[in-house]
Amino acid sequence: MRHFKFAVLATATLLAAAAFAQDDAGKRWPVPDVTAPGTELVMELYVTIAPAVGVGPSDHGIRRFIPITGGRFAGAGIKGEILAGGADWQLGRADGVAEVNAVYSIKTDDGAVIEVENQGIITPANGGIGYARTNPRFHAPTGRYDWLNKTFFVGTIAPAAESGAVVIRIFKVL
Repeated sequence: MRHFKFAVLATATLLAAAAFAQDDAGKRWPVPDVTAPGTELVMELYVTIAPAVGVGPSDHGIRRFIPITGGRFAGAGIKGEILAGGADWQLGRADGVAEVNAVYSIKTDDGAVIEVENQGIITPANGGIGYARTNPRFHAPTGRYDWLNKTFFVGTIAPAAESGAVVIRIFKVL
């Protein structure tokens, strides 16, 4: 019984401290850098795509996929081609937002094949793309491009000037 009373008292004390800490956040435990991290452009991809293939209504909305047919990419110390065979799987939600989940591969000019997973959202605006942000993740072989596996990225998507392609910009979060 004595241990039970202590546990109840300790739990109550922790809960009170947590509530106090939330009210006093940043004052009790100063944080040296509270500014948002910056970004740095690391690569731009020009991705060619085929027309969307409708899958249809599903449990959470309308599903479709957009085949990835090729393209090129370039950045600081990295460049190459987008390999055909990937796709951007999308879920059209009732609120008009499209959840995107693209999986594809890129091949560097020196022969390294890197898998890319790119998840995010696209909101419509005036018949086009409004807000389009993604979180690209790379699966690169050990070696020269291993830094891609150890870095957090954000991306943007925009239609290319020519139809049948999109431009993806990938930024390293500093």
